[in-house]
Amino acid sequence: MSKHGSLESAILSVLWDLEKDGKINNSVKDVYETLNSINNEKKAYTTVKTVMDRLYDKKTLTRIKHGNKFYYRTLYSNSEVIRKSLTELAERYCNGDIKKLISYAENKNAELIGA
Repeated sequence: MSKHGSLESAILSVLWDLEKDGKINNSVKDVYETLNSINNEKKAYTTVKTVMDRLYDKKTLTRIKHGNKFYYRTLYSNSEVIRKSLTELAERYCNGDIKKLISYAENKNAELIGA
């Protein structure tokens, strides 16, 4: 797994939601239409396709060809990506101490909500 940009994250979220609803194999068109129905900022079909192909190249998505069309599926669950990201943050900024990272996040959250 590697780092994801904001559009990559949005596409992954769409795919996770579609998969959670039982739609396992999704085309670029499926993701494009869903993404544009929930976002104010519309994305071009070719942009969505390019990003999905990059996610495939990063081994975050798998791709299945059926006829002339590709269908995509995530290789990692949302919780796996979150766990991996938190582990990487802890390694990078807290000498691998996940408890230190969690403590920092809890303190920062308390500051933000004024507790």
